[in-house]
Amino acid sequence: MPALTETEAAARAVLIDVASYDVFADLTAEPVRSRTEIRFGCREPGTASFAELTATATRAVLNGRELAGPADGRLALPGLAAQNVLTVEAEVADGTLSRFTDPADDAGYLLFIGYPVRSPSLFCCFDQPDLIATTTLNLVLPAGWDCLTNGPVTARPPAGQAGTWRFGPVSGTRPFDLTIAAGPYVEAWRGEGGTAVAVRMSIRRRRALDGSAPGLDRFAELARQALEYYERTLGVPCPYPTYDIGFVPQLDATAISIPGLMLVNESLLARMADPDDDFVALVCAHEVAHLWFGCHVGMRWWDDLWQDEAMASYLGYTAIGDAWAAFCYREKDRAYAADALPGRQPVSSPVATAADAMFRLPALTYSKGAAVIRQLAALIGDEALRAGLADFMRRFGGGSAALDDLIGCWSRSSGRDLRGWAREWLRTEGASTLRASVQAGPDRTIGSLVVEQDDPRTHRLGIGLYERQEGPLKGLLRRRRVISAEISGARCEVPVPAGEPVPDAVVLNEGDLTYAEVSFGPATLDALAEAAMDVGDSLTEAVCWNAAWRMVTSGGLAGGDFAGLVIRRLGGGVPLPVAGLEVLLERAVTAADRYAPDTERAGLRASVAAASLAGVSSAGAAGNARSPRQRALAAGFAASASSDEQLELVRAWLSGEAPAGLVLDGDLRGRLLQTLAARDLATEEDLDALAAADPVGGEQNRVTCRAMRPDAAAKAAAWELALAEGQDRRVADAAARGIWVPGQEEVLAGFRDRYFAEAVPALDGREVRTLRRLARALYPATLAEPATLAATEAALERGGLSEGMRLVLQEQEAILRAVLAARSTPRRWP
Repeated sequence: MPALTETEAAARAVLIDVASYDVFADLTAEPVRSRTEIRFGCREPGTASFAELTATATRAVLNGRELAGPADGRLALPGLAAQNVLTVEAEVADGTLSRFTDPADDAGYLLFIGYPVRSPSLFCCFDQPDLIATTTLNLVLPAGWDCLTNGPVTARPPAGQAGTWRFGPVSGTRPFDLTIAAGPYVEAWRGEGGTAVAVRMSIRRRRALDGSAPGLDRFAELARQALEYYERTLGVPCPYPTYDIGFVPQLDATAISIPGLMLVNESLLARMADPDDDFVALVCAHEVAHLWFGCHVGMRWWDDLWQDEAMASYLGYTAIGDAWAAFCYREKDRAYAADALPGRQPVSSPVATAADAMFRLPALTYSKGAAVIRQLAALIGDEALRAGLADFMRRFGGGSAALDDLIGCWSRSSGRDLRGWAREWLRTEGASTLRASVQAGPDRTIGSLVVEQDDPRTHRLGIGLYERQEGPLKGLLRRRRVISAEISGARCEVPVPAGEPVPDAVVLNEGDLTYAEVSFGPATLDALAEAAMDVGDSLTEAVCWNAAWRMVTSGGLAGGDFAGLVIRRLGGGVPLPVAGLEVLLERAVTAADRYAPDTERAGLRASVAAASLAGVSSAGAAGNARSPRQRALAAGFAASASSDEQLELVRAWLSGEAPAGLVLDGDLRGRLLQTLAARDLATEEDLDALAAADPVGGEQNRVTCRAMRPDAAAKAAAWELALAEGQDRRVADAAARGIWVPGQEEVLAGFRDRYFAEAVPALDGREVRTLRRLARALYPATLAEPATLAATEAALERGGLSEGMRLVLQEQEAILRAVLAARSTPRRWP
């Protein structure tokens, strides 16, 4: 089917006004059959339009007239009346509905997600985001099944019998909102949420996870708290009378939220057992926010996809409370990295089709978008930001809106024309880089403090002045003063109180209020290194770590220096937040594996593992049962263990000798076995036991472990699995993840040519998200050498690539150049 363009969508939106969809599907039939009745108006009677349908039409009737079947996915609608009724019956192709058979009890489950453009594969519709309607769904389901979908259940067959389930109408829906998760689900929780109007809520899981799904009550409470927070913040009650949450198998995303429904990837269950795990809370808060941003008010066209996702991210981190340090560690650097790649684009800019929007880098759509909104809050104030959002909900609730609509609301609430701000921050690509310079005046006081920036923008930010400590805290840096300033232009002199001593370190973006890269002067960098980045404030420390990591990835700081800083930081100081532990350990291993010379890899990894192991033991001694901190350190040890002694300890943990307090869930067991498998120390019995013990991710971990073995046959098998047409996404991803193991360069040498000869042409015709994901995962990044760079350049010069594949190769080329530069960077500190 030809992709719907923005021009076509705009023309159809002017012509068509959709009132309702009445969708029926018999999920017991082979093939599945659907029937759709669409009621819609036409503002220019007598003209023609079209609807989308990629299922096989068996009958189509418009206002009593039989129609010819769709041509290439488009059903022609000639001679429209002022009011129209279109009825379409269709047979649904195999593979449209994802099916899963639970190996534990042979129970079958079914999943259909219309997002982003799959709805026409099930039912006939006008598939664009600004044509909203009221949708009513009726489904025929097998006996013993339950169903999660957008509307509340209004009628169902008697218990234990097959029959028709009827769901209440849901207003303000888009075709891609239609979602069905059906099977013998078990209700694990039921309750209510909301403040103004009671919202009926429930949580369901598959039957076999009875003993493997702890923490569901906590997840329910998190969802209730988030829902009530958004009602207060946005001034609009939850727009839907019911909100069902389902933990479902084979969900590609971490979670999704559509009107009245949240679906969650079962992989999150392992983390839910830790009551203090902030990642679970953040995922939950993000998805609940979509009930307002993305559901109640949606994008008008795909260029404003960021509006749904960035607002959900920003509100999610706000709802959790003190979570911005986690955002800085987990999200900010990904945005900076994406903003430096050849494929970078503004947060909001024109896109021709939905496929183009899907190829946008999520780090820009989600993370940069949220960071920019946080920057706006610093500029105009939290109260004005919230007032603008409430105004936006009142004006556009139940419909669609664009960037200019949102900016207009913020301009009114702040009394400040923000159109120029939107051009700077949302419609211009890239990030500013900030540099501070201090000129000393008399008696070692500050004569001037100047902030310079390339790609100048207006920033409201903090500037931290730090000094070295003496006594028990000797060597640490602590803030003496923070200066709040609004800067703009390439060079800005910032007023400083008279007599302010010259600081030992100047940290720009204190508190991480703005979105900008930070470049440290030599004196500040050395002072921060002496303190191992411990500055006494978790948010500002995260800013410092991000700046140091950006230096590594751009060739300005040796990978070994960065890993050394992480190792020293683990040894003491103010405890890092769990998000900081997770991210810094991952970066330390990456620094050792990719950015340091090969000769340093084993020693750096062993040192990271030793520091992680010491932390695991300390956390266990503190008696914190199921401590997220201990788990993060254990995961760091699992990822970095290198010496023979450390590998023996990995085996001992798996054999039941784990440190006190440490719970080896399926994910942590998988990480430990991956380390052993990469050294050919994991047996098939080990991997079979892993898969049997973990009904959620065990099979994927087994696939990855097999791919990680240092054996040409194992690599070839994983390669074929990753590229197989029609392969389950999770299996393909798991296979691809395990192929390129640092230290196995000799075994992998032949796969560089296979990537360009086999993977590139095989993936270039795939769905855009599959192309992007696998083309990156299978790229020969481990073979970081000039020959890989030359092969990438040659592929780009030959041409014949889709725009999506060309962008992936350009991105990988840029990253590889940075890796090669970093490996030749001399160490700064011993």
